[in-house]
Amino acid sequence: MAVVSGTITNIQEVRAAVNTPGSSDLQMALVLFTVSGTYAQADDGSIAGVGAAISAARRNGKTITLRGAMPAQAATKASDPTVIIGTKLVSVSTDAVLFTLTSGDHTTEHADATAVAAQDRPFGVMVSFTEA
Repeated sequence: MAVVSGTITNIQEVRAAVNTPGSSDLQMALVLFTVSGTYAQADDGSIAGVGAAISAARRNGKTITLRGAMPAQAATKASDPTVIIGTKLVSVSTDAVLFTLTSGDHTTEHADATAVAAQDRPFGVMVSFTEA
């Protein structure tokens, strides 16, 4: 099976460069995204082009280098917004963010070879980055 792909729905800057402009300050952004498709435990999930999306959202023409990522917000099922779908083992691979989907307890991995439910509230990951 293929990796389930996240579709970015919003980027919110959380921390901009606080020192000298143009320095290599660590900055942060909240990346909101949805996922669709059939989940394969062996393949996990991926959001491609995260650095490029942050750069486009900032509109300053600088190149973004991702430095780290972590879970920030669980999604909720569209069919029952009281049920969450989470992420864990969030990591960076060049310009992509990789993640494992979880069921309602933030720990148990999403069932293998099952469709990911439509989301009412998107997933969120906090991404740290530098720009040049």
